Amino acid sequence: MPVAYKKDEMLSASRVARSFGQVLADLSSKRRRRVAVVKNNHLEAILLPIEDYETMAEALALLEHLEIYRLVQERKSKKRRKAISLDALLKEQRLAL
Repeated sequence: MPVAYKKDEMLSASRVARSFGQVLADLSSKRRRRVAVVKNNHLEAILLPIEDYETMAEALALLEHLEIYRLVQERKSKKRRKAISLDALLKEQRLAL
C-alpha cells in the first residue's frame, strides 16, 4: 500500500546533504516525524528517528514469528504423511547425490 507524504516531509537529496545535521536534529527533537528523500523526482529513502525504526523492526520480527507459528499450526492439523527416507525421496524425484 503506497504511503502518502506531506509536502514538508519531502526534501531533495541535495538539501538533505547540505543540511544533514539539521535534518538529524529535527528528527531527534521530534520537530519532524520522518523525511522522505527525493532525487530526480523519485522517492529514494526515508529517514526516521532510531526509536521509530527499532519499533518497526520489532513489529516486523513479531509478524514473521506469527507467520511461522501459523504455518506450524496449519501443518500440525493436516493429515500426517508417512515418513520417507532421504534416499527414497531422492530416488522418487530422480535426484542423486
